[in-house]
Parts: sequence; C-alpha cells; structure tokens
Amino acid sequence: MNDTEYRHTEAEIERLTAAISSWYVRRDSKFYDVDRPTVKLSKDDVERACLFRFVDAGTGIDLGNRELLKEAFHRAITQKHGVPGQTIPVWDGSSACDPGNDGPFISNRGVVALNTWRKPRYRQLDLAEADWGIAGEFFEAVIQRQEEREKFLDWLAWSLQNEAEKPAWAPFLYSETKGSGKSTLCQLVARLFGDENTTVQNNVDKLTSRFNSPVLTKKLVICEEVNLRPDSSQGNALKTFITEEEVLTERKGVDAEQVRQRCCFLFTSNHLPLWIEAEDRRYYLIEIDHDGHATGTRAAEFSGLVGRLREAMTDDAFLARLYRALMERRLANDFSAKTLNVVTDATPLSRRVHGASELATVTLLREYLAGSGLHAIPEADVARVLAEDLKVNANQSKHLMSKLGWEKCKAKWDGKDYSRAIWVDRGYWIDRGVLKGPDGYSQALTDHIEAPTRALMAELQPSVRTLEVTYEDEEVY
Repeated sequence: MNDTEYRHTEAEIERLTAAISSWYVRRDSKFYDVDRPTVKLSKDDVERACLFRFVDAGTGIDLGNRELLKEAFHRAITQKHGVPGQTIPVWDGSSACDPGNDGPFISNRGVVALNTWRKPRYRQLDLAEADWGIAGEFFEAVIQRQEEREKFLDWLAWSLQNEAEKPAWAPFLYSETKGSGKSTLCQLVARLFGDENTTVQNNVDKLTSRFNSPVLTKKLVICEEVNLRPDSSQGNALKTFITEEEVLTERKGVDAEQVRQRCCFLFTSNHLPLWIEAEDRRYYLIEIDHDGHATGTRAAEFSGLVGRLREAMTDDAFLARLYRALMERRLANDFSAKTLNVVTDATPLSRRVHGASELATVTLLREYLAGSGLHAIPEADVARVLAEDLKVNANQSKHLMSKLGWEKCKAKWDGKDYSRAIWVDRGYWIDRGVLKGPDGYSQALTDHIEAPTRALMAELQPSVRTLEVTYEDEEVY
C-alpha cells in the first residue's frame, strides 16, 4: 500500500470511528444509543446497527472493505486509548440539557453525561435578515395589551439569547374561552427552541411525578390546561422547578440524582388560576381575551391568521428570520428574567387572582381572630397559624394583620425579662404587662394569652378545613 492509499484509508477509518463514537456510550460493559439510553446493546448489536447507520449517514465509504470496518470497530469499541472522538465514551448514567453544545456529550473527568439538547435544524441556515413576518401580526392579535406583549416577548428573547441559563419566572396564559390561540402560541415557541428540545404535556402530572427526568432534561417545558388545588404538593413542586437550577430527578431503574436544569416553563389554562398565592413572583399572568376566539365576532379572521402562521412554521427560513429578530431584540431597561415585581409587573389578571387569594386569606384570618376571643396575640402564634393552618407565607403577617386593624408592639409577659413582638387589637393597648381596652377592660397579659391560645390551637384545624371547602367551591373576586 502506498502512502496515498494509506492516508486515504486512515481518513476513512477516522470518519467511521468518529461516527460510531458519537452514536453510542458504554457503561458496565454494555452499550447504549445516545438517543435511546434505556435499551442495553451488546458489542455485536452495535456493529450490526452501525452497518445500516453508515449507509443512512451517507458516508460514501466502501462498506465492502471488511478490513476497514474491522479496524474502525476495533478502534472505537475494543482498543483502549484516549484519542477524543475515536472511542465510545464511558457514560456516567446521567443526562442533562446543555444548550449551545452541539455535541451529544458533556465531558467530566474521563466520563460523559448525555446532552439532550440538539441544535434546531432551522439554525443551520445562514440568513442575515431579521423579520417578524406573520408572527408579529399574530403576537399583536393574541396578546392585545402592549405592556403584556412586550413583557412576554422580552422573556422569549432573553430565553433564546441566554439559552444556557434559565429564567426564574414563567408566563401563564389564561383564557376563559377556547380557540383563543394559546396552543398555537406554544407551538411557535416550541419551534423556536426546537421540537426536540421541548416537551408538551397536559397539566403538570409528569413534571411533578417521581420519574420526571425526561421532562427536566428538556429546555422548554410547556404545560397546558393547568388546574391545581390551592397549596397542592404539585404547586409547591412547581415553585422549585421554576426558580431552582439544581433539582433532584429520577429515571426508572436509576437512583435519584441532583442535576442542573435549564428549563424555561410556559403554562396555559382555561381555568382561572386561583391556586396561585398572593404576591407569588413566579408567574406572569396574561389573559388572552380578544374577540377572535372560537365563538367571537372575529373568529373567521383569527382562524385565517392562525392557519397562515401554522403554514409558515413549517418553513425553516421563516423560523430563522424570526429567531434572528428575537436575538437582535433590545430588552426593556427594567426587564429582569430572574424576578418579577408584584406591583410594577402586575397585570389585570394577576391583580384579580392575587386579590381573590388575599381576600380568602383575610376572611379566614378575620374569622380566626373573632373566634379566638383574644385581643392580643404573640407574633410567633400568628406566624404559625398563617403557615400551618391557613397555608400562606408567614411573612405576610404584617400586611394581613395591619389590614384587619391590629398593631404590633413589644411587651413582656409570662415572667420573661425580655420583650417579644405581639399583635394588639384595635382599641386595646398594653401597659406594664396588663392588656387594657374600652369600658375599663383590664387583664394580665399572661392570663389573656395562655389558656385561650392553647384551647384555640386544638380546635382550629377542623374549622380551617371546613372553610377551605367553602372557598374551593366558590370563586372569590
């Protein structure tokens, strides 16, 4: 064999070996397809599958050369060496989403994790021009309040411009009517992130289940028709997933592991999300309330717009130009992907939802205070009632108690030589350890607090459950 033939053969071996090494990983003497890591394969399985994959990949190499194939398989599978890309890597058993990394692996000290992120096909196009196209018309039709539309587009642009990071809040699209375009909007966002990097599910059952690794290793998680109970375990899990970058995930047959997740979340519902707590900064609530819905006066016009957009979404060139427009978008000066301001970022829908949630809490707290017969309650007891019985953030005590007319002060009682925070009812005050009030009311503070509080705490839980049923059955505005 002359030098030219040798170089030609060596180049072919490297090409075949590189392909094999990008298709599979090894662990405990078994092999796994990077796209189907739950199925174990033998060495013979890999070699036979590769013969077909070489053809599908269009290598253009003469696969009838048995010596060529033998050497490629030997180098990729059997031979022990450290040449990158020329040997099937050792898999550590984990998977993670690593946007921007075009390769199938995430290397770490001689082993690899599987990279679930894939570069969307449309991004292969080299198109210089940015163009919103029909997507701009659609955004204006679906989200008609400009402030909300700009905030949503800033979130979308930031998430694409900083794809290796994750925002700490999520848009929540609500419409009372069907056919308002929420699902089409979600489909468009999914195409921008890449269908292969997106998971779509009804409600949040798979996301909050035990074996949620396949969901949390995607970049975009779309949950449609979300409808939860107040203070449900699912709602609490969502808080963690939206804000935390390190989460515990588990796959069937594999021990749970702490992984970094880069998920962007997008929620939709036809049910008013009254389960969202007052002052919750994890959801940006947008009401889709235009008259182009299925039974609206502009239904035919809007349906035509949706049809044209869906056709455009099949065109990679359209997606490439829209992606470029979002990548070039200048975000608002006050935009933050890490936090929402419950006052300045409040939408009409969020004020409606948060107001309903707060009204229910204030009503429950007012009934609790009235039933207690107490006119002075230690701050610690108020915090415990809010957190354990009324299921709201204990940090709201100052806001809620002040709203009901109570004032906080410092006082000594129960023989302690130091002052503690205590809430006092309107018209009452504390003077040297004595609670005083209208019509000559006077009682030692310790006597007023101790016995009634113990009796009340024992009786409170059943009454709260009854009240929760009442508010679950009625929408409060």
